[in-house]
Amino acid sequence: MLEYALKIFNQSKMEQADIKKLVEACIAGEEQAQEQFFYQFGPYVKGVVRKYFKNNSGAEDAFMKAMYKILTRLDSLDQIDSIFGWMRRIAANESLMELRGSKNLMDVEEINQNIPQLETSQKQELDMELIMRMVEELPEGYRNVFCLYEIDGFKHREIAEILGISINTSKSQLIMAKKRLRNSLEALGFKSRGQ
Repeated sequence: MLEYALKIFNQSKMEQADIKKLVEACIAGEEQAQEQFFYQFGPYVKGVVRKYFKNNSGAEDAFMKAMYKILTRLDSLDQIDSIFGWMRRIAANESLMELRGSKNLMDVEEINQNIPQLETSQKQELDMELIMRMVEELPEGYRNVFCLYEIDGFKHREIAEILGISINTSKSQLIMAKKRLRNSLEALGFKSRGQ
């Protein structure tokens, strides 16, 4: 996801100074700047939001709420060079709030942590779209914890606060999500270490 964001960012040829000017114009209420900001950074935010949803309707609602919050709170952005992390956090939180509104997350029991790891030296390459489809197929609780921890970089303590679950539940849901993803990859012919 970060690579995708950087690709979009690099394609735009926007320098930090240009981003700062755009943000300042947005804060000043210039509609043209806000529209440019939306089109410039919207694809990144949409990518963050999309991984939390199985269908596009919920994702679209969360995306619009996230972009609105980002555009109306640009004045709280401390440093321009942290804009991607700042937007990612808002997008993740809005996605989870949208999901929480539709149904509550369920706790799962802790499991044995001795799950085999996939070989990182495999010559086979995974298609990002395939992985995202696999993540989308995870149960909601697993998917949310996996995305927050592995993709967005939140700590278990933060995830527990965001989702209203215990730290142990966050850890066990991450373990279960990894196990399911690993099983799906193995079913497609990817080998685990020691096999």
